[in-house]
Amino acid sequence: MGSGSTRPNNADEKMMAAIERGDQGEFKDRKPVKSADKKLIKEKKAKFDKSREKSEKLKALRLAAEKEAKA
Repeated sequence: MGSGSTRPNNADEKMMAAIERGDQGEFKDRKPVKSADKKLIKEKKAKFDKSREKSEKLKALRLAAEKEAKA
């Protein structure tokens, strides 16, 4: 039987998974932690956004290089 280790277990992982899937709505945890560390969540989201932006730039560079190679 599977242990379920591939599924997100906490709210932060669920939020990041929802963002990766492209869910447009605001993520809401069914059982929010009473003392949510908003600073930590903002830092994680900023780090994730920065890595996504970096990967988009690299993709654009790769596509430009492929286009240039064809020309």
